Amino acid sequence: MATTKERTNLYLNSELKRAAQEKLEAYGMNLSSFVNIMLAKFIQKDVDMLLPPETEKVLKDFEDERESFEKPISIDEFKKSG
Repeated sequence: MATTKERTNLYLNSELKRAAQEKLEAYGMNLSSFVNIMLAKFIQKDVDMLLPPETEKVLKDFEDERESFEKPISIDEFKKSG
C-alpha cells in the first residue's frame, strides 16, 4: 500500500528553520522528514510536543530504527505498534 503525500504550507521563523535544517542535515534528514516523524510519534505515543528531551529521543530512535521509519504503514498499523 503506497503512502500518499500532501503538500502543506507552514509559517516558520526563518532563523529557526535554517538552524533546524542545518542540524537535521547531520542526521541525513530534511525538515519534511522530521515533521513527519514527529507527527507519527505524537500519534503513536501521545507525546507532549513541547518537551525538548523527547525531541532528542525521537532523533535517536530514528537513527537506531531508520529502516522501520522508511517503511510506509497505515495509521491503524501504526496505532497497534505503540
